[in-house]
Amino acid sequence: MNNIKSMVAVIIPSYNESENLIILIPNILRILPKAQIIVVDDSIGKERTNTESICKRDKAHITYVSRNKKLGRGSAVIKGLKVALTNGSVQVFVEMDADLAHDPNEIPILLSKIDKADMVIGSRYLKGSKIVKWPLSRLIQSKIINFLLKHWLGLHISDYTNGFRAYSRRACSYLSSIQLYERGFISLSEVAYKLQKKGFTISEVPITFTDRKFGKSNANLKELITSLLGVIRIRMRG
Repeated sequence: MNNIKSMVAVIIPSYNESENLIILIPNILRILPKAQIIVVDDSIGKERTNTESICKRDKAHITYVSRNKKLGRGSAVIKGLKVALTNGSVQVFVEMDADLAHDPNEIPILLSKIDKADMVIGSRYLKGSKIVKWPLSRLIQSKIINFLLKHWLGLHISDYTNGFRAYSRRACSYLSSIQLYERGFISLSEVAYKLQKKGFTISEVPITFTDRKFGKSNANLKELITSLLGVIRIRMRG
């Protein structure tokens, strides 16, 4: 895809991430100067005001969507995909976290594979991948979830729960047309499961994953339990 830089939408789910977004957005536009960036924000109060202010600095490239309450990462991404789909010139859709865990410099790595796949996952667990400064407790939690997902969902991927992905327009159109039930981080696995069951192709590339510099992670014991229950629900519905 020769003109890929002019046809990319980047969806960023956000919850209290203004300190990170002020760094992340300029870095994305440095790599993809013609990208359409869609920030779907679940913050309230001062954080919402700060995030909206950051996004309004460049209305030509950034679309700000506020939901005024925490509705979950998964539904935020789907909302962003639906907004991006209204732009008929966008052919590739990227989702990434707002917390600087995903390096915008690696977006081209995802894009290099999207011609041959409907979804490309930036994996933390392939040969060549790196995980930087992640607490051991978070790594163990991630490993547990991915182990269970591998055995219960049976997809041929190494990382079910990393939200650094590229999608074809065809895949996004399908995702926006179906019912997705999970709302938190486990929604990433539901998306992969739905796509593979429907016959879409999935690929992975190694990436570098870095722990957040600012703010507080939303991942905790409650999220782990919710994810475990989500795995069971995905499999039963499947």
